[in-house]
Amino acid sequence: MGLADGDGAVVFGTLRALWIFLDVVLDGFCLGIGICLPFTGDAGARDRMFGSIGPFWDANETWLVLGVGMC
Repeated sequence: MGLADGDGAVVFGTLRALWIFLDVVLDGFCLGIGICLPFTGDAGARDRMFGSIGPFWDANETWLVLGVGMC
């Protein structure tokens, strides 16, 4: 039992949609800081914002690399 014509595109599209969903959910706090950063005028506050996501930054980049690898 194999894939019919066109089923590969459906499977790939589903995997890509799942990856984008997981990237947004798991990377949500980094995206939130990126959105808030332009509205923060205090340099000390920016440093604290970056410091809060620092330990998780590399793990979130892994999702990006995996997603690009799927393309």
